[in-house]
Amino acid sequence: MDKKRLQLDITEEALTELDQLRESTGLPSRAEVIRQALRLLYWANIETQERDATLLIEKDGKMRQIVFPFWPVSTNRKVASAESQAVT
Repeated sequence: MDKKRLQLDITEEALTELDQLRESTGLPSRAEVIRQALRLLYWANIETQERDATLLIEKDGKMRQIVFPFWPVSTNRKVASAESQAVT
């Protein structure tokens, strides 16, 4: 796979958060944290826009709505009450 160089400017606070994520996830580099974050955002975008999925089912079977406050309102879909849906 061909690689491309990307240069970006971020705040000191964002850099600190990036380093904290690298440390807490055990990822080897800032670049890998950004790659993983991109994969997660890509997946979340598909799940919420293409499939209208906005629920997260936790290991204990509890459901909660996923809200992405940094996305435009149109991508935060309204869902039926989680209490009225059975977990299968």
